[in-house]
Formats: sequence, C-alpha cells, structure tokens
Amino acid sequence: MVKTDQIVALIRSHVNNDDEMFRRVALQISAAEAKVGHALAAATIHEAITSKPTKPIMKLSPINNDMDELFMVCDKRYRMKDLIVAVEISKNVERIIKEYIEQDKLHKYNLENRRKILLYGASGTGKTMTAEILASELNLPFVVVRTDKVVTKFMGETGLKLGRVFDVISNIPAVYLFDEFDAIGTQRGLDNEVGEQRRILNTFLQLLEHDHSSSIIVAATNNFSALDKALFRRFDDTIEYKLPELAEVTEILKRELCRVKGLPFDTLAKYCLGLSHAEIKMACADARKESLLYNKKIDESSFSNIIKCRKLA
Repeated sequence: MVKTDQIVALIRSHVNNDDEMFRRVALQISAAEAKVGHALAAATIHEAITSKPTKPIMKLSPINNDMDELFMVCDKRYRMKDLIVAVEISKNVERIIKEYIEQDKLHKYNLENRRKILLYGASGTGKTMTAEILASELNLPFVVVRTDKVVTKFMGETGLKLGRVFDVISNIPAVYLFDEFDAIGTQRGLDNEVGEQRRILNTFLQLLEHDHSSSIIVAATNNFSALDKALFRRFDDTIEYKLPELAEVTEILKRELCRVKGLPFDTLAKYCLGLSHAEIKMACADARKESLLYNKKIDESSFSNIIKCRKLA
C-alpha cells in the first residue's frame, strides 16, 4: 500500500522540480507494491519511471562541499581482462555487470539487478580491484567511502554521516566501495562491543535495505568472521576471494614477466604458492627492478630468492 508520506514526498519533489527525488520515491512505491503481490502495478510504475534514463551526476557533492571528506574519487585503471581469479569469481563479476547493463529488461519482469555486493577474503586477492573493474566496465565513477572519516568516537555522529553518505549514493550513480567494512559491520553482541556499535550497524542495515538507487554498493573486508550475520541477507551477492592456485599464479607471472625470455613459469609458480595476487605482482616488480639496477638477468635462482625474502617479511 502507498503510504501518505510517500504521496507527500512525490508532491514536494514535483513542486521543487527535484526529478531525482521523484524518481527515488516512485521506485520505493514500486518495490512496496511488489512486496504485497501487486506485480502488475509495480511493473507499470517501474517502467514509467525508468523509461527516461538518468545521467550520472559527475559533481560529487550535491548537498554541500564538506561532504567531500567522506569520499575519495579514484582513477579506474583496470578492466575485466585484468582480473586473474578463480573461474567462479569471474562468472559472478560478469553476472553483476550483465545484470546492470540489462537492468531494464529485468525490471519489466519485476526483477532487480544485483548491485549490493559483499566481497571477503585475504588481503591482496582482488576485492578492491573488482570494485574498480565494475566502475570501468559500467562507465560509472569509482568512489571509495572513507570509513575512517565516517566512523567516529562521538555518539550519534557516525549514524548521521552514514545517512549523508547514502544521500549521495542515492543522488549520484557510481560504484561506492566501503573498504575495511568490518569497522561498520561488526557482530552485535561481541564481548568488546558497545551499544554505539550496535546502533551504527543497525543504521547501516536500515539504510542499505531502503536504498533503491542506481548505484552499485560494494563492501569489502578481510575479516569475514567478525561480520554480523544479519548483513548477509541484505546483500544481493556475497563473493569469497582466496589466495591464487597454481594456474592463476602462472598466469600472473606470464603477464608480469612477459618480456623475460626462457623463464620456467610453471616452476616459478610453485615458489609463489601461499602469496596473494598483490604480493606476487610486487615480487615480479622487485625482480624487474633488480634486473635493471644491477644489470642482472632474471632467472629461476634470483626469482626464488626474491620470493623467499617476501615470504619471510
């Protein structure tokens, strides 16, 4: 059922010529109709409001300039071809991209595209890179939400800042990355957790659940076990990132050391097992720098020594 406050919000947005607010409220009404079984009404409203595509607003802060401290707009350096991960991860990422591109087709049948994504796993395995790739492939801005600026020690302030963050997410279509997400999503009821942390998590859950924007929200964490289980059903997809296996390591080495002739990549890959994607790339960079600075050839012996040093670090 349509609520009175939604009707009032529609009227106000129309009077104020606020097209984005009008669109957001209409989508909320469509979702509400779908939940009570009015599929035809929901689909009709959704088709009417999405028939004219909205353009991304490139200005980061439509509310006020001091919002900029909560966000960091980042360059997009990678595309899907650069992601070397397990096949199932690649398929999941490709599915997110395809559903976003063809979201209008899904909406006609009252289906929503995946756009609230939780990534977890060891550091350096490609979580941040994946968010960047989503932005590149979908031609959206890539924005990192500065968790260190959002989460504060002052009671109530974090909740207010989260509300402001989601206001921007609603108004500016982009890929938003909440890195080190466990700072927000810590389990309620942990021994060392206080009431304020519960309020922060509850606020985030409510904001995430009521978000019907065109943005993609990516939460990434290395500490999956600390996350509250209530989070998982709020995300459309949850993807685990693991350390690379032998085939992935070999592919990374071939790409990073492609100009070096005669290297036994299959053998070198075995030395690298146990390292993350990022650590392997750094080891390859170390090998190239050592070769240039000391006029030395990169071979199995020199590379294995670099790997040993990195594993000891």
